[in-house]
Amino acid sequence: MTAETLTEKLTKTAEGMRLYQQERAILEVTELVCQLMDEQDVSRSVLAKRLDRTKGYITQLLDGRANMTVRTISDVFTALDRAVHFQEGSLRTTVSPAPTISLVTGMDWLQNEASWPMYEFDTEAPTTIQGKLAS
Repeated sequence: MTAETLTEKLTKTAEGMRLYQQERAILEVTELVCQLMDEQDVSRSVLAKRLDRTKGYITQLLDGRANMTVRTISDVFTALDRAVHFQEGSLRTTVSPAPTISLVTGMDWLQNEASWPMYEFDTEAPTTIQGKLAS
């Protein structure tokens, strides 16, 4: 018998699954925004100016304290000259102890973890929330 993982414990109940999915979605969106900002060399200050917001607001968006509505997500991606497209999937496929987000540039040491799936994003195609599994 294998020990139950923390993820399995958290997602056992409907409420736990709901909360897990909220946090997963916030993390994925935030990681995508950070990746695009890094690729484009856009600072929080620059993004704030593009959105006519404060740098503090951008910090709150990126650390999960501010509520990111679909409108806000769209505004942020538009400010980064990108379109966001949502993709649905089975709940159970998103429940994994391994990360389901792209790795931010500069974290090359994570690429050595053979058990972690690596995701990549085509910067010329519309960005999806899930990305695609790297080959």
